Parts: sequence; structure tokens; C-alpha cells
Amino acid sequence: MLISIAVDFHSADVATRERFHLSAERIEALYGAARDESMQELALISTCNRTEVYAWVEDGGADSVEHLTQALVRRWVGNRKDARALMGIARRRSGIDVARHILRVAAGLESQVLGDGQILGQLKTAYRLANGRGTAGPVLHRLIETALRTGKRVATETSLSAGRNSIGAEAAAMALHRFGSLAHARVVVVGCGKTGERTARQLKKLGAQDVVLLNRTMSRAVELANAVGGRAAAWDTLHLELAMADAAIVATGAEAPLVQAALLRTCRENCGTAGYPLMLVDLSVPRNIEPAVREIEGISLVDLDKLHLPIVAAEEARRAAVPLANAIVEEELRHFMEWSSAAAARAVIRPLHDALVEVARREVEFAAGDSAVAERTADRIVAKLLARPMSALKNAIQRGESLDDLMLTMDQLFAEHGVRHASRTRAHPPTPTALDSVPHAQGA
Repeated sequence: MLISIAVDFHSADVATRERFHLSAERIEALYGAARDESMQELALISTCNRTEVYAWVEDGGADSVEHLTQALVRRWVGNRKDARALMGIARRRSGIDVARHILRVAAGLESQVLGDGQILGQLKTAYRLANGRGTAGPVLHRLIETALRTGKRVATETSLSAGRNSIGAEAAAMALHRFGSLAHARVVVVGCGKTGERTARQLKKLGAQDVVLLNRTMSRAVELANAVGGRAAAWDTLHLELAMADAAIVATGAEAPLVQAALLRTCRENCGTAGYPLMLVDLSVPRNIEPAVREIEGISLVDLDKLHLPIVAAEEARRAAVPLANAIVEEELRHFMEWSSAAAARAVIRPLHDALVEVARREVEFAAGDSAVAERTADRIVAKLLARPMSALKNAIQRGESLDDLMLTMDQLFAEHGVRHASRTRAHPPTPTALDSVPHAQGA
């Protein structure tokens, strides 16, 4: 059964998302849960606006799924108090709702910026990490590959990604709105990853002439500075550069605030810029700017929650593409469910298939005296014999009928070691029956 647990901007403000952010320690704990809690598959997705856990678990009924969900949550946060808080605000999904959701995430339909162009890269990163940990099996492989294909189709076949479609680009637009023109404004970009790069490039497009890039790895700051005609500055000059700036956009993966209120106040006093207007935009989760900077005269601080309001207005032009994007999601979801049905039908009928192939192969080889011919002929005979049963099984699965009794009967009648087959099928892709067997649940 597919299950997921999610905390995103729909249900939690930036302070709450920060509280449950997947740090490196939490990632290790959750991937450890995949082994210790006997979960077949696990993948984690973490962006500035969402943290989501996807798992494929054995369908042992509602109590079993609830136990595994709570085990994941405890691993996620590490204590019962935070676990209760997380369960209270997290969105929990199961079955087909999980598949539909991740396809919508990949399409940019669930992003804070409608059609967000960064989400596919973030999903690919999550996929690579799950692969590297050996926790992405056949179900999540197929599901995430379907999600990536969905996202690419939406990007190329619709106008959902038209115009500005990233947090970084929206932050740059906010700076332009603040100053009216960026031609004479000094803008500092802290962090030269994907978000920082998009921010810097958008600033350049909007007319910024004085862009300062800072990154822990200096070579990356130099590379981006050359690309946008900006200036790279050393990491240890962070507060000095901020003190001399008109605006700064911070987007790093740091686990603690980089911009310290006391240091920034001192640098502004030493540089003679105390009281001068400075707009700080924090695009990071956890937040990278101490909230106390709001108390410094002349400084205005914008976080992801405040940035959301102008984003909503800017995305209206892309809303016309939503129906087509939704149609693509549903089409790809149907393909995934058809794959699930076929895989499940094959799992049910496998004992009969294997028994028939073995008998047909022996008889044809006895008659023809050629083992190669026997192999090919046996496969063709059995495929024709089982075509109609396979179709009937897939239809039954799509109607939501349980095939557990039939699987047990097949094991008893045809499997060489019936119990062995039954246990083996647990690792096979899910049936829609299994996908839908636990009612949709949501945190309060």
C-alpha cells in the first residue's frame, strides 16, 4: 500500500515547516526506519515549501498502517510531544491519493508558485537519494518516474510555467517593486544553488547592475557572478556586504541562521548605514535570517509567508493552463494504475502461469526434441491461454475487488511451495485494491 505524510505551505506556516524540516540527522533516522520497521520502500522529498515522506508498505489493515505511520513520525521528530504535534498538522494520504498528489507536485500544481520550475529538479534529487539508500523499489521507481514524466509534459505542453515561476524570481520581482528600478540598487544574493541562481538571473533581467554573490564555495559564487555580470564576495564578509546593500535575498541550506542581528547592527553602524533602508528576503527553510533583525532601524524582513501574497497575484495569468495540466495528471495517473493492475494480476496468476509453462515446455520438447523451440512455443501457448483470465483479473482489480482468496487458492493448487509464493508477492507492485483499502485520512 502507498502511504504519505506531508507538511507544506497549505497547512503550516514557515515557522512550523522549519520545526519539522528534514535535517541530515532526520533523513538518516527516516531511512533507518525503512529497515527497522520492515517497510518495503521509502522516499523523502524536501523543498523550501514542503517536506513529504512516501512509503510502500505491506497492506496489513488499518491498524498496521497506522502503526507504521506513527513509527515514521516518531523517527522523523524523535520524541512523542513533537510527534503528536506533527500528526496534528500533517496531511496523510493513502492509495491512489498518494499517486495523484505526487504527480500534481511534479506538475507544479501544488507549488507555492504555480508551475514552479524548480520542483522537478528537487524531485530528481529525492529520487537519487532514495536510490542511493536502496529504498526505492519497483513501486516507487514507477511512481516517481511517472511523476517526472508528468512534470515534463506539463512544462512542455501547457503554459503553466509561463513567466516567473520560481520563488527566486518572485523575490527578484519584489525587489524591483520596492525600488521601482534596480539600476542603482545594490542587491546581495546569499547562496548560489538553484534558487540563488534563478534569483540572480532574474535580477539581471530586471535591470540590476550591482549584484553581489556570496557562497560557501567561492568558485561557485565566481562562476555565477561571471554569468550575470555581478561580483563575487568572500563568505566571511557576509554581514559587511549586507550592511552596504539596499536589498539582500538569502537562499541557502544552512540548518541555523546565517544572518545575525547583532553582527548586522554593528556592521551598519561601522559602515555609516545605520537607519538606511534595507530589504531582506529569506527564502530558506529553516530560516537563515534571525527574526530579531526586524528590530533594527531601517530593515524590513520578508519570509516565505509574506512572499506568498504577491505570488498569488502574479500566478493568475497561469491559471488558464490548470485544466490542461490537471488532464495530463489524470492521464498519467491512469497509466500508473493500469500498470499496477497488470502487475497485480500477474502476481495472482503466477503459480498457474509457471505450472502451465513447465508442462507445455516438457511436452513440446518431448515431441519436437528441441529445447529452444520448446521454450518459445510454451511461452506462446500459455500467453494465449491466459490472455482472457488476465483481462478478467485486471478488470476485477479495477473494480476494487479483493483477490486475496484467489491468490491463496492459486498458491495451494499450483505453486511448488505455496507459502513461499504468497510471501514473495508482497514485494510486487500494488493492486488498486491494496492502494485503496485504508480510508483517506487527514491530520486535524
